Amino acid sequence: MRDELLRVLLVDDHQIVREGVKALLQSSPLQDGRRLEVVGEAGDGAAATELCQRTRPDVAVIDVSLPGISGIEVARKLRRLPVPPAVVMLSMHVSAEHVRQARQAGAAAYVVKGSGVGELAQAIGNVALGGSGPFPECDSFDLTEREREVLTAILRGSSNREIAEALSISVHTVNTHRVHLMEKLQVHDVATLTRKALELGLG
Repeated sequence: MRDELLRVLLVDDHQIVREGVKALLQSSPLQDGRRLEVVGEAGDGAAATELCQRTRPDVAVIDVSLPGISGIEVARKLRRLPVPPAVVMLSMHVSAEHVRQARQAGAAAYVVKGSGVGELAQAIGNVALGGSGPFPECDSFDLTEREREVLTAILRGSSNREIAEALSISVHTVNTHRVHLMEKLQVHDVATLTRKALELGLG
């Protein structure tokens, strides 16, 4: 059993989330006896970079969605520091694109909000030792660039005619893309398509 303190930086723009995660982590020692201490909290990327340089955490837990620069870009910036922390990305949504970008930015784990605190704590413990934590399995759905454009317009509430005019394509083509999107996301109506796309972070 180790009596070792792991220093953690939390980066999330919602204070209530930071407070909840902090309380849970600090009351949940790891199985090997290491304890977690939150040494800093930041609500945006600029504050995170400055705080990381000052507090020298072992691990930074970063929300993917932040005001200003994204959590992915914050991770990239922190990994370039002279003494970089290991990075665990935290997100409400799972999208293949976000997971891919997190890996490219140097994140060692990607934990979905709503997971048990044990999973997050274990991910922190693993990456602090130079290992890797969980990355969700997610389907890229193999969407084409045009399908993504149509999906984005659907999520904005645009009609088929409005989408056709905006993308300089026919209404029939928009309908075809709509059908393909529903097939790939395995849904049968636009309302479910919209909900699932938002849940997966495709919007």
